[in-house]
Amino acid sequence: MQYSVALPEARIRFSRTLTLDRANPVIYCEEEAVNLSAYDRPISWNEHVTFGPPFLEAGVTWFDMPATRAKVAPANYSSRCFLQPDAEFNWPSAPARNRARMNLRTTPARRFGHYTTQLLNPELKIGFIAACNPRLKLLVVYAFRRVDFPWVGNWEERYNRTQAPWLGKAFCRGLEFSTTPFAIPRRDTIVQGPLFGEPTYRWLPAKSKARARFLILLFEVPETFRGVASVSIAKSKIDVVEAGARGRKLSVAADKFL
Repeated sequence: MQYSVALPEARIRFSRTLTLDRANPVIYCEEEAVNLSAYDRPISWNEHVTFGPPFLEAGVTWFDMPATRAKVAPANYSSRCFLQPDAEFNWPSAPARNRARMNLRTTPARRFGHYTTQLLNPELKIGFIAACNPRLKLLVVYAFRRVDFPWVGNWEERYNRTQAPWLGKAFCRGLEFSTTPFAIPRRDTIVQGPLFGEPTYRWLPAKSKARARFLILLFEVPETFRGVASVSIAKSKIDVVEAGARGRKLSVAADKFL
């Protein structure tokens, strides 16, 4: 499936191509942004992946990423954020307002909304986000080049926003692999400068094009599967290694895409 849009005010043309592997549970995604103007453009490139019920279950579904340093959004993001605003931490152990520590791999069964940003390990070539519901025995993995998307935003909404269209009824969680850490206006993104030594936006040069690619993988896993330690690509296959002592490996054939 291929689709595109031309943005006359931004002077950018954007396209996306999704290709489904007929033999393996793999989706290939390639995107292209074209700068139609004669000026270099600072841009934010964000892939917003959102999970909801029945795959998303409080206390059951867990999320993994090869993140290092992280930061909580400011206090004005949500009145029901139980995390310490603006606090810096190491993923996944975030500081709460009551001085406890919260493991962000799972979602608590409470009414809240918050956002944290995570810097992916700079030493990796392949970054990833992983979501697993062990009760349903399903694992979803998004794999991409770390140089394209160094940040992952962790956005959680559980019956928090009462205005339309939320109406206090939404339960969802988004993982946004991106060139920028926070969902703020472009000017604010540029003014804030680097975070943890990493740039917070990218340039799209005048009259040029840029491409980004990522893979979506689906696996059936045992109920005892507890996490993803790493994702690697070798020759014509992708290996997903389980966290912990068992270290089981899941493999799927895939083209040389990344």
